[in-house]
Amino acid sequence: MTTTARFRKTNFITAYVLAVLILFFGRQLALHMLSPASDPVENALIFISDTDSIDAGRQSNSVYRIGVDGSGMKRLVGSIPHGDGYLRVTDIDCHATSQSLVIASHRHDLNGFHHALLDGSGLHLDKPAAGDLLSATRQIALAPDGMGILVSRQDLAFAEPRFSLVAGDLASREYRSIKLPTANRSYLSPDWSPDGREIVYIIEELSDNARLSGGSVSTRPYALVIAASDGSDEQVIFETTLALTDVAWSPTGEWLAVVVDRQVYRFHRYGGELIKLTNHLGGATSPRFSLDGAQISYVTPSTFPGQNQLFVMNADGSGKRRVANIRGDVVNGCWV
Repeated sequence: MTTTARFRKTNFITAYVLAVLILFFGRQLALHMLSPASDPVENALIFISDTDSIDAGRQSNSVYRIGVDGSGMKRLVGSIPHGDGYLRVTDIDCHATSQSLVIASHRHDLNGFHHALLDGSGLHLDKPAAGDLLSATRQIALAPDGMGILVSRQDLAFAEPRFSLVAGDLASREYRSIKLPTANRSYLSPDWSPDGREIVYIIEELSDNARLSGGSVSTRPYALVIAASDGSDEQVIFETTLALTDVAWSPTGEWLAVVVDRQVYRFHRYGGELIKLTNHLGGATSPRFSLDGAQISYVTPSTFPGQNQLFVMNADGSGKRRVANIRGDVVNGCWV
């Protein structure tokens, strides 16, 4: 064999080995990116807070995990850089099976939401395939299949903040408006039914005759609504002049946890009487059902200034216990 032939054979073998190595490691990397976290997160609460002094200084906040027994608090996703500053996270949701976490941030120029695994790895920005339907996202909800996305987003066509509902999915990154706001109406706090066929949300309506001289507001009618997942067949199941600010659907499909005038109530999916679950002096916010529907977590202000408490109670309101006392703002996110 000539020297030239040996050289060509050596080059061919080297190229073949490199190709095999590239394919192998590329496949491993892809599997790591698509698979659940290697250290599954279980029996914990995921929440947002600016408890870290770094976050407070940056006017931002982070995503944290804490055991339901109050142990092992861990910062999962720190301050998220954006432009020449950092994002203020407004809402989060998670999917226990896929260990997926979605993060909403209310910035008009973001046009998307962040997506990561529940161990904080793989953080990236998900943007629509086209258009700007996700700009200024306020609230976000993951469907039971871990792929569908529902957001309440600010519609920039109005002088005052008005919010629409936008639906889509993680695979196609295609989104569509399913509920459009008006000058007097916003759609807030969307959540999915356990089978993914229906959604629940809050309508906040401000009519022209509710305005007093000087532009102040005398009343804000609210409605609790259930509709098909595409926004059709809308049914109002509860109306009130008291503020409705948050709603969550139980995994059993039977109950809703709703915040009425800063206290948590339980309400049957088909209507009926409100059942009051909390009576905290400072109010209670962001109720979230456990995966089996037996418990509800929520946030209430601490007696110490500038601090908030994560609480857990049974779904009937009994057995209240404090999980943690946390310095700074707190928004409850989800159970895993």
